[in-house]
Amino acid sequence: MNLDSYNCEICGLGIEETTEHLFLQCPFAQQCWCLINLTTSLEHGTLENFVAFKDQINSQFFMVAIILMCWTIWLARNELSFNGNQVSIQDCRRMFLKETRLVKLMNFV
Repeated sequence: MNLDSYNCEICGLGIEETTEHLFLQCPFAQQCWCLINLTTSLEHGTLENFVAFKDQINSQFFMVAIILMCWTIWLARNELSFNGNQVSIQDCRRMFLKETRLVKLMNFV
């Protein structure tokens, strides 16, 4: 599949959309992480950021929160890429909470 551009559509800063950018470095992703009181470090890589998330969350369910926020960011990215709809931070908050409730219903948490 060839795309017109491989740049991040969410932030529009002309930066290539790598997984690290999309989930950790993009200003939109950083705002999403702030919704659950987590901060990312631009100086650290993915693994180091996730280890820091574990320390910041201090819960045995830290990985569930990380996975759900990554899923939320991915859904927001796809909504913009495929449907042309910019998702707000508040929309992401609602999506994250919805997914959290679904996980809780399934007794994973």
